[in-house]
Amino acid sequence: MIKKVLLSLVALLLIVSPAMAAEDTDCKLINALNYHRGMFAAARSETYLKIPVGSGAAEVGGAEQDVERYTSGVPYAFRPTENGGVWVLDSINKALKLFGRDGSLVKNISIAELGPVVRDFAFDGNKGFWLLSAVDGFISRIDMTGKLMSQIEGFSGANAIETGPMEELLVDMPLLASVLRFNKDETLKEEYPCDESLSMIEGLGGKLLDFERQDKLARLRLRDVASPAAYIDLAEFPLDIDDPAVNYVAAKVLGCDKDSNIYLSLTACHDTSGAIYRDRIYRCSVAGKVLAQKDIIIFPCLSSDLARERVVTEDGKVMTFYLDSENNYVLAVYSL
Repeated sequence: MIKKVLLSLVALLLIVSPAMAAEDTDCKLINALNYHRGMFAAARSETYLKIPVGSGAAEVGGAEQDVERYTSGVPYAFRPTENGGVWVLDSINKALKLFGRDGSLVKNISIAELGPVVRDFAFDGNKGFWLLSAVDGFISRIDMTGKLMSQIEGFSGANAIETGPMEELLVDMPLLASVLRFNKDETLKEEYPCDESLSMIEGLGGKLLDFERQDKLARLRLRDVASPAAYIDLAEFPLDIDDPAVNYVAAKVLGCDKDSNIYLSLTACHDTSGAIYRDRIYRCSVAGKVLAQKDIIIFPCLSSDLARERVVTEDGKVMTFYLDSENNYVLAVYSL
């Protein structure tokens, strides 16, 4: 099952008090997170676009608009387009919205009839979208105008959905401890019994990428056989920090760019202080060779119920989000 690595980040990238940070001169607070000195020079994000929080058409819903408390007070998901725009799943205002690079609203699709809260969406090739309403267990298929094309049921409690180059629908089902793959005709093709290491990102041949994490070592693999599980090893990422109390706490496959390069993230923290010793993103070839890497400083994400908090743009940037002090939903990027 793909448990959201976001939960590990929130739980283990501990927000500490200034008093605690002051006791250790090797650490300091950055964006309210406790960083070890080896991360002081890590890269900050670049603002990509800002969207005001509110109930207007060109805004996205926040905690004040979420009167039914269905969400964590931010849009559930976002996905960049190949031309620089970003689709934002404004679950609170019950709309799927396309924003241009300048932050202007380009398209607004109502999803009010697709369930009490839509928690994730994925592209259906160039034809439209899949949308997951995990409360009532429906996955709906709509075209670019919002017209309902079909629905599949039985997905109560699903975490997230994904599509890739094969244009088949993948569903993360925690209750089954599995990822499900559906053909284009919406029939079940494969079930992958799994733990949190299996992603829904496709590598070579449409095989799912798996990022296994141990305390001091992470392994990137391809899931060669759905069941019983069999893997093809691609690359290893040993933790080159000597302190025995520093271990990997999160490992995630983020996605692929237009050239099929794979993007990964690895986070390492101190077991007792929670100090962040590493938060690194990688660009790898389809065979797992590291092409670029960068340590990054993040804004804390306290929204634990999101399908994803980092995605990959077509041109190879890692995009994330945060809320700024002026109550804007900010999409930001890291360049490798």
